[in-house]
Amino acid sequence: MIAYEIGAVEAGYRGTNVLEGISVRIHADDFLGVIGPNGAGKSTLLKLLTGNLRPSAGTIAFRGRALAAYTERELARELAVVHQHIENVLPFTVEEFVTMGRFPHRRPWEIAREDDHAAVAAAIESVGIAGLARRPLTELSGGELQLARIALALAQDCGVILLDEPTSFLDIAHAVRIMDALHGMHRRGKTIITVLHDINTAADYCTRIVGIGGGRIAFDGPPAAVLTYENLEALYGTTCIVYDNAVTKKPHVFTVPEYARRG
Repeated sequence: MIAYEIGAVEAGYRGTNVLEGISVRIHADDFLGVIGPNGAGKSTLLKLLTGNLRPSAGTIAFRGRALAAYTERELARELAVVHQHIENVLPFTVEEFVTMGRFPHRRPWEIAREDDHAAVAAAIESVGIAGLARRPLTELSGGELQLARIALALAQDCGVILLDEPTSFLDIAHAVRIMDALHGMHRRGKTIITVLHDINTAADYCTRIVGIGGGRIAFDGPPAAVLTYENLEALYGTTCIVYDNAVTKKPHVFTVPEYARRG
């Protein structure tokens, strides 16, 4: 089943294109990682997929229907979005915050039902923050807050979850918990599409990786096929070596410092 069909899309800001002629098909069973250097167009692609940005040329279809034809409420029932930051965090409890993910499934002004409470409790439990359910968001660490955002997306009960750099600025323990939560969602049938800066995280968790550079797709495929030193050096413009992770057997990337290159 096809989740997204993107055809010859161009998009950008204030009349300047950031993406040039992007064409890609995203399948419903993908755990897709989007990687690339700063300014390459990764977040722009994610904005296109959420419907928050319209392309200047080309087409985007979501589940066989033009993305632009969906209403906001229809999209909220079909896809969940986890942004990199929340502006002006308010002192809602984690439980209250995650309950907001149930709004697309209720009529206006309808109070939460028993199935809503069950979905919220399951989402909070699944990301490992049940002990924080009564804690205000303003008292959470950055990693805990990100887990609460992911719990909200899970409570929203959509088939597709899109994330913009979900592990940025987090310690390794919180980063692993977040990626493990996403891995669990994918195993339960969710389509996961995420922008990632950490190539090794992408390699360990994603079933497919798209590399974007200069507004175009540089490579697209399974981690073992596309995460080669040739591809990565061309994409990032830096020297690196690639070995298999001894545990996951997935490719892992190591940059080579300049002093080592000089010998």
